[in-house]
Amino acid sequence: MNPLILYSIIFAIFVATVGAAYASGVLDPVIGEIAKYMLKAKAEAEVQGLKAQGLQEGQDFLREEVPGSRQAAEIGDKFGL
Repeated sequence: MNPLILYSIIFAIFVATVGAAYASGVLDPVIGEIAKYMLKAKAEAEVQGLKAQGLQEGQDFLREEVPGSRQAAEIGDKFGL
């Protein structure tokens, strides 16, 4: 059997499986964790940017008030994480 055909069949089965899992909601917790992780990284970058501007954490800003942290908390609440 031609390897290209075999790889195409395997890829099609994989895509169909992932599509069915997404449609049924099985992937929601995974998607929520990934989104939460990315937003936490964004919040950390924002904190580093504020520190680079000379602001001090705890005096000039709170880590929980940074937009990325709030978004991560909202995603966690939405997905129950």
